[in-house]
Amino acid sequence: MTASKLTGKTSLSEDSSGSPQQKYYWSLRCRIKLEWEELWDWFCFEHGALGTEQRVTENGNETLAYFPEKNSKPLQTLHHDFNTSISGDAGGVQLLELIQCEEEDWQSNWKPFFKPVRIGRNLQVMPPWFNTNETSSLTRIVIDPGRGFGTGYHLSTSLALELLETFFEIPPEKHPWLLDFGTGSGILSIAACLLGCDKSIALDLDDGALTDVVRNAQLNKMENRIFPLRADQVCLSKAFPVVISNMLLSELQKSSVELASSLTYGGSLLCSGILEEQTPELEMTFRDLGLAPYRRLKRDGWSALEFKKQVLKISTSNS
Repeated sequence: MTASKLTGKTSLSEDSSGSPQQKYYWSLRCRIKLEWEELWDWFCFEHGALGTEQRVTENGNETLAYFPEKNSKPLQTLHHDFNTSISGDAGGVQLLELIQCEEEDWQSNWKPFFKPVRIGRNLQVMPPWFNTNETSSLTRIVIDPGRGFGTGYHLSTSLALELLETFFEIPPEKHPWLLDFGTGSGILSIAACLLGCDKSIALDLDDGALTDVVRNAQLNKMENRIFPLRADQVCLSKAFPVVISNMLLSELQKSSVELASSLTYGGSLLCSGILEEQTPELEMTFRDLGLAPYRRLKRDGWSALEFKKQVLKISTSNS
């Protein structure tokens, strides 16, 4: 007997008539230890998954992850990357099967899983097929779930949004610019502009994610305030008063120098995607780069942190 549970994201292209379609997709079936199930789900979405399905079988827990035909990450070694960089357990995820499947109507299959979700005190994330014209006291963020990670349904994104909401509750003189490092769907850039930031640079290595940012910026009427850019060293030549990044610990550490150097002195770095037990390691990483822990949110084993870049103190001596 097999029990299953579905979660989902969509990754859609358009034919000449404008109808979304996905010609082929990959099905990655793995056996997984229970303690790694949620993090593996997150990891798959971070690397382009369309959706995931969890199954309890007679042989143990299994997970199916569905990926677009042309995925940016090699799927044959995805479980090895997870076991090495995340779980530290060579048997945490075991590959059982990788097969190519024929066309699916992803939009019809996954729509039921995306409903409006309340986040923090006044935020609501909703897909575009829900009626957005109804009066509401909530600040609404419309997200069309595509390849870019970040729909508000995963706790790391929810915590990042809550941290943003808390940050903007006490406004400074003004927030002219924000850098969204590893933007995914663009949800954090959109939220920042709704909460009080003038403009946001939405940075990502994945061209598919940047396409999603354009779409979601349009849905929220933010075309002139959100600027998607492909990540390179040129993009990081400017310093920002606020930088936010929702990535795994290993990715935050890999990009730590760039994150710290892209922040103005006295500025704030907001990070999410960290497990609670990983926070001391991340704090040490950024402390060595002149960033001090300032605020922390935590829930169900996940954390989001705000760091402040310490202002340089210039000492003078009398001759």
